[in-house]
Amino acid sequence: MAIFTFTNVAVSLFSLYVGRRIYWEATTGSRRRALAKQNGALPCTPRVTNLPSFLPTLGIDFFISNLRTYKQKRLLEHWQQDLMKAKAHTISLDLLGKRLYITDDPEIVKALLATNFDTWSLGQDRIKQMVDYLGHGVFTNEGAAWKHSREMLRPCFERHQVADTSLFAKHMDRFITVLPTDGRTIDLQPLCHELTLDIATEFLFGRSTDSLKREEKTKEVAEFVEAFEYCADPFLSEQYDKWGWVGLLLPDKKRKRCAQTIKGNNCLRGYIATNTDQDTDFADRIIDEELTAKAKAQGSQQNRYIFLDELISATSDRTVIRSELLNILLAGRDTTAALLSNVLWELPRHPDIMSRLRAEITEFIGADIPTYEQLKEMKYLRAIINESQRLYPIVPSNSRECLHDTTLPRGGGPDGSAPILVPKGAYVAYHTYSMHRRPDIYGADAAEFKPERWLTPGFRPGWAYIPFSGGPRVCIGQNFALTEAMFVVVRLLQVFEIEGRDEDVWREKLSITCTGAGGCKVGLKPRGS
Repeated sequence: MAIFTFTNVAVSLFSLYVGRRIYWEATTGSRRRALAKQNGALPCTPRVTNLPSFLPTLGIDFFISNLRTYKQKRLLEHWQQDLMKAKAHTISLDLLGKRLYITDDPEIVKALLATNFDTWSLGQDRIKQMVDYLGHGVFTNEGAAWKHSREMLRPCFERHQVADTSLFAKHMDRFITVLPTDGRTIDLQPLCHELTLDIATEFLFGRSTDSLKREEKTKEVAEFVEAFEYCADPFLSEQYDKWGWVGLLLPDKKRKRCAQTIKGNNCLRGYIATNTDQDTDFADRIIDEELTAKAKAQGSQQNRYIFLDELISATSDRTVIRSELLNILLAGRDTTAALLSNVLWELPRHPDIMSRLRAEITEFIGADIPTYEQLKEMKYLRAIINESQRLYPIVPSNSRECLHDTTLPRGGGPDGSAPILVPKGAYVAYHTYSMHRRPDIYGADAAEFKPERWLTPGFRPGWAYIPFSGGPRVCIGQNFALTEAMFVVVRLLQVFEIEGRDEDVWREKLSITCTGAGGCKVGLKPRGS
């Protein structure tokens, strides 16, 4: 009787599977085949693997190799090698039941970010992960909510706002005072993060964290930064440290604690409080202090647009205000700090480049505090910044999720020139790191740091160079970030002789953004000493 029952269940399940498969083929499968035929789409090159082709790996080998190379701090190089082994610019694989395409093709990047923008989402998995600690804001929203966040930010980055370099000068003077001048080795990377945090908070929120004021550095700032960096790294997990890759499947209690620290212990409050008690969390303190200052300055004229003031005027929901604040802080702090760290890591390794840059500083600025107009005239400095962003993109890889069946312009067929069909729910990961190092675009010396390539007449890499992304979601603050980075580099070279103290090759430290794993170790002495 038991055998009879089991047989009936098995037959029923098999019949259900066959029925669903026939229905899928008659509807979705038929529609996709018609779409592929209409657009001339051909299959994409599969990822090269050492495992037998008949073995259903579900991409687990890809997942494990990623973890291994991540620990070795060469995941970016590993992805680049995957494309090189396949001798293709676009490859495909199945990862735990999801179709994944990996590409370094500028035409595909253009389609994802611009020409077919509405076909693609940031990806619900990534949105959920970021919302858990940032909340809903300009980096985690899509559609109308994203457009609203972006429009509130736009006035911050108008030319007259960015052109006032006095804010940079104020914090750069403080930065210089904390640097040792006796030539001993110092890591500039964490200091760059403090500098950019102080500048970003004053520029966007009306008041600075002043983390470079050593005597006033508060506990909640340090706790916030530590929690922020933990949550921003999807591979960082105390369970992973204990159990290996299996630990990534286990609940991460530390991540939950850090997310709570970022959002604040008062994150469930849905109203604006104007008190500034000592137990207020990092983000809440910024909000409360600005509210207090705004109340005292009632009726007075504001010299510039303050993003936080606009938020407070638009809503009384503290959760909304905090989320928008945290979203933009991610870009204001991490991206510019990473750029500065990479530039200052490369410059001492190339005395000829640094000497030429010093000559340009002497020609355009001398010993004065640089102005916005002077910085814009410095073509060689901009070439150095461009070259750093090319070799070490701050976001070295990104992805989009397909919202409905579509095609991409290239990647299919034996030579990759035919369109490919991308089904709904599939992901396309575009590998900026590899694209920025393609010899067929940047020359045989694509792996070398050569700012001069940006001064070559007619050199226009187009969509093969996307340090600030592109299309409708292009970084709205890129002019501010570039001006800040150029200002800091000029001031450091005006004041100091800089000697590199790290002979190791560059290795990545990956989180949402990417910095050098070895930091930026230098020795500093006053110029002319």
